[in-house]
Amino acid sequence: MPPAYTASQKAAIQSFVDFTNTDRTTAGKVLRQHGWNVQVATNAFFQSGSSGGGNTASKSTLNKLFDKYRDDVANEPDEINIEGTMKLLEDIDLSPDDVGTLIFSEMVKSPTLGKLTRTEFVDSLAALGVNDITKMRDMVQQRRANLSDPSFRPTFKSIYKHTFILARQSGQKAVALEAATEYWRLLLTSPSLEWSSPNTPWLEWWLEFLSEKYKKSVNKDMWDQTLVFAEKTLGDEQLSFWSEDSAWPGVIDEFVEYVKTDKRAGQGGDAMEVE
Repeated sequence: MPPAYTASQKAAIQSFVDFTNTDRTTAGKVLRQHGWNVQVATNAFFQSGSSGGGNTASKSTLNKLFDKYRDDVANEPDEINIEGTMKLLEDIDLSPDDVGTLIFSEMVKSPTLGKLTRTEFVDSLAALGVNDITKMRDMVQQRRANLSDPSFRPTFKSIYKHTFILARQSGQKAVALEAATEYWRLLLTSPSLEWSSPNTPWLEWWLEFLSEKYKKSVNKDMWDQTLVFAEKTLGDEQLSFWSEDSAWPGVIDEFVEYVKTDKRAGQGGDAMEVE
C-alpha cells in the first residue's frame, strides 16, 4: 500500500474491502474518485457493475435469511411481518425509535412499517453487496454516521422520501400530523440533518407552528417540500430565497409569516426582514 495513505484513508480502504470483497488497490482507486467517502464509493461500485457476479451478494443466501424471519404461514411465504421484523431489527442492534430503522427500511424498500417483502429485500440487499446480518448492521451504522455529510445527501433524501411511504396508514395518501412530527424529529436532528442554524432553531419553530396553526394531515408535496425548504434555510438564514411568488406549499408560506411576525418581530429589525 502506498505510504501516502493517511490513517483515516487506510480505515476507509479496509471498510470498502470488507463491504465489496475487492482488493485494496481497487478500493484505493474507487475511494479517491469519490472523495474517500466509503458509502458513496461503495454505492457507486455496486451500481456500476464493477463488482462482477462473484462479488454480488448471493440471492440464495438472502432468501434463506429472509425465511429465517418470516412468519411460518402458508399463505404469506413472501412476507416478514411485525414479529419477524422486530426480531431482525433486534439482531442488527436497532430500536424502532432510532433513525437507523428508517435507514434499514429504505435499504430493503419496506412497503410499510413492520413489513418486509421477499423480492425487495433480496434484490435490494444483493445490489448493495450485503448478504448477512453483520454486513447489514455495518451498512446501517455506516449510513447513520454519514447522514449529515453533504456528499451523502442523495442517499439521505432517498431515506427521507421513503419514510413518507412508511408513515402512511394503510389506504391513506397522507400522513397524520402527529406521526409526521415524530419522523421529522428523527430525520431533522443530529445525527441526521440538523435543521438548526446559528440564530434559528428551525425545527423547533416549525413543529411549534404546526402545533399552533396547522391541524391537517401531511401530504407528499408538503413532506417533500419541507426538506427542500429546510436545506435552503440552512444556507440562507435570512430567507431571502423566499418570495410571495414562489411555488411553495401554502403551509410553508404561512410558516414564513409566522417566523417574521411571531419569532423575529423586534429581533434585529430590517436585518431579519424577509423580502
